[in-house]
Amino acid sequence: MTLTLSAVENAFQPSREVEDVERFAGRKEAVSDSYFGLISAGTNLAVVGNRGVGKSSLARQVLRIANGDNSLLDRLELPSDETLDYLAIYFACGNSTKDVPDLLTKLLTTSSCLRDWIYEIPKAQKEIQTLAPRLSAGFPGFSASLGGEKSKQVESTPAVPSHDIESVFLNVCLAIAEQGIAKSGLLIVIDEFDQIANPSGAAGLFKSLATNAPGVKFCIVGVAQDVQNLIKEHGSADRLFAGSVIRLPPMPDDELREIIRIAELEIGQAIIFTDDATNELISLAQGHPYMVHLVGKYALRTVYSERRDRVTHDDVSNALRSMAQRAADPVLEGRYKKAIGSSAPREAVLKSLASVVKTDGECWTTDAYKVALDKGVDNASQYVGHLVTEDYGAEIEKIRERYYRFKDSLFAAYVNARPWQYGDGVTKL
Repeated sequence: MTLTLSAVENAFQPSREVEDVERFAGRKEAVSDSYFGLISAGTNLAVVGNRGVGKSSLARQVLRIANGDNSLLDRLELPSDETLDYLAIYFACGNSTKDVPDLLTKLLTTSSCLRDWIYEIPKAQKEIQTLAPRLSAGFPGFSASLGGEKSKQVESTPAVPSHDIESVFLNVCLAIAEQGIAKSGLLIVIDEFDQIANPSGAAGLFKSLATNAPGVKFCIVGVAQDVQNLIKEHGSADRLFAGSVIRLPPMPDDELREIIRIAELEIGQAIIFTDDATNELISLAQGHPYMVHLVGKYALRTVYSERRDRVTHDDVSNALRSMAQRAADPVLEGRYKKAIGSSAPREAVLKSLASVVKTDGECWTTDAYKVALDKGVDNASQYVGHLVTEDYGAEIEKIRERYYRFKDSLFAAYVNARPWQYGDGVTKL
C-alpha cells in the first residue's frame, strides 16, 4: 500500500472509541460477559472502570453485537447460538446533563435516540403530547402536525396531571417495544453516565422499566469501581445488574501489544515499532490503552515525517516530550501543571508517589519518601499534604495511615510517563 499521512494519523486513535471490530483489541472476558448480559432477560448492563481503559470502545462493540453483528464473537471464538436484533441507541451524557429527568428528556428529543421513532409511532406521539409544550422544542413541527389529534385525545382520554417525564419515558419505550421493530427489544446505551451531576432516581427508573417494560434494557457506562458508585444508590442496584456488571481492569501487556500490532497492520507494516519501543510504550501506559494510542500516535507521526520505517525507544521518549510541550492532552497536562505549581519538590513528590503505585492502586508513603529523598526532597510529607488539597487539584486521597491513592489511575500513568518539568529531581536543578 502507498503510505499516506492520513493513514499514519489514524493508525492510533486516542480521540475516539474503537468502533471497527478488526481494530478492537483484547477484552475477551468482558465481551463474553456483555453478550450474556444482552441475552439475559430482565438484566441491565453496567460497564465500569478507570479512565482510559476502553469502556466506551467496549460499549460500541456491545452496540454492534446487539444489532446482530457477531463478527467480534467469532473472532474471539466466543460461543453464540443466536443473532440478536435490538433497536439499539447510544447517548453520551457529557457534563451538561443535570439529572435523570434531564437525561430522559435528551433521550426523547435527540434525533439519533428516540425522537425519530416517536414520529413514526402514534401511541408514542400521544405520550409526548402529555408533556407539551415542555418538550415542543425537541420536536420541530410536531405540535402543529398533531394539533387536531391532540384535541380528540383530550376528549377521549382522562387528563393525567402526574404524567411526569419518567412515566412518559416509560410509556414511550413500551410503545416502541410493542411495535415489534426489533425482536430482541430496545437497548439504550448511556455512556459517560458518571457525568450526570445528580443521578439519584436512576435505580428506581431501572427497576420500574424491568418490571413494566421487560423489553427495554439499559447499558450504562462510566468511571467507577462498581455500579453502586456509578449510580450513587445501593439497595436494589445489585439485583438490577445481577451478573452483568462488567469491570474493566487495567489492560494486560499482551493486549496492549495487540493495539500496537493492529496499528502497524493499518499502515501495511510500512513502519513498525521495535521491541524496545513496544516494551517502553506498554510500560508507560500502565494498563491504559488510551496512553498507547496517544503516545503511539505522536511517535509514529515523527518517524513518518523523517521518512524512517522503525519507531525506536528514543522516538517514544521524544514523543512524550513533544506531547508535554504541545499539551497533546490539555486536560491531563493542565492537571499536572496545577498539581506541581511552581514547585520542583512538589513535582518530585508527585512523581515519587506515581512510581510506587501498586496493583491495587495504593501508594505506601514509606516507599515514596525514599524515592523523593533520592531526588533531594527530605520533607516529602509536607508536599503530600499539598497534593490532597483542592488548591493543587486534590489528585491523591488518603486511604489510611501512610497509604494514599491517585483518584484517577490514568493521571497516575501520565505523571509517571511525562518528562520532568523542572529537571530530573531537585538535586539537578
